[in-house]
Amino acid sequence: MFRKSFFSFTLVSALLVTFMFSFSMNSFASRDMRTTDFEVYFSDYDSSLWEKADWDNGDMFNCMWMPSQVSIVDGNMTLTLDDGEPGCEYPYKSGEYRTREYFGYGYYEVRMKPAKNPGIVSSFFTYTGPWDDDPWDEIDIEFLGKDTTQVQFNWWKDGQGNNEYYHHLGFDASESFNTYGFDWQPNSIDFYVNGEKVHTGNRNIPDTPGKIMMNLWPGRDVDAWLAPYDGNTPLTAEYEYVKYFADGYPGDDPGYDSDPGDDPDPGDDPDDDPTPEIMKGDINGDGVIDSSDYTLLTRYLLEVIDEFPTSEARQAADVNEDGKIDSTDATLLGRYILDIIPSL
Repeated sequence: MFRKSFFSFTLVSALLVTFMFSFSMNSFASRDMRTTDFEVYFSDYDSSLWEKADWDNGDMFNCMWMPSQVSIVDGNMTLTLDDGEPGCEYPYKSGEYRTREYFGYGYYEVRMKPAKNPGIVSSFFTYTGPWDDDPWDEIDIEFLGKDTTQVQFNWWKDGQGNNEYYHHLGFDASESFNTYGFDWQPNSIDFYVNGEKVHTGNRNIPDTPGKIMMNLWPGRDVDAWLAPYDGNTPLTAEYEYVKYFADGYPGDDPGYDSDPGDDPDPGDDPDDDPTPEIMKGDINGDGVIDSSDYTLLTRYLLEVIDEFPTSEARQAADVNEDGKIDSTDATLLGRYILDIIPSL
């Protein structure tokens, strides 16, 4: 009886998994999207592949997107944030560049140099939403101009976000070109810097194909996140290439080079400004995991404090490394301090 019941359960489970997988693949198949590799070095503007935005996003984006703010010169695509046009409702104008095609699971990579200035964002991301009759799904690599020694990763599924993760780079991204990428799969997103995996998210993973996009913009009513924008113009974010590998991260392929540039990049040399080792649970950075760290974490969860003092502290507080700081991290930290578990 047991063996028969177990066999029936296994069969039903297998059929259910097959159905779910087929449904996921069919939902992707219903979208006209690219399923082959895509590599573009910015030597000219190909209007069959790319589109320059000519509209506004509103809300937190305090600028008008204008095609004039996207230029391709000397092998780089440049987005320029500048003072707005007379009579325009927005005080600033800037550029947004995006593919005409949609892309699904796979590895996405950009080689770029973001702008540095408080109150702005330089980005590389995938996006689709209500404008395309889709749910709001998005995967972000964003540089906050107030601190370009770190990069923010985030993603949204059907409008649900709050997956922000700040990675300390060990160098100033605004000073040189470096590669940044993410490998998007059905159950995870791996984020990369100069060919090194630095973070993995595995919750609330988006599942709708989107367009590859890049933009540069000043914030409005988001000073707590970006810091106030001082109106400094012009500012530029530069991009050398965009790549998409349909089969996922190609790091084991001998023909793949995560840094094809001629200039030396500090992020490629582990002995040059290495990323400091972060001890999980050591939130105050004193080298010891104790009740002081637990107090900091609980104060954050209770919203007594809005943020941790450094990005390293935020990384240390994400004890289970799932991209979120929540009660699960507090429970693990408490159990470790009480010697209930041997390690974090």
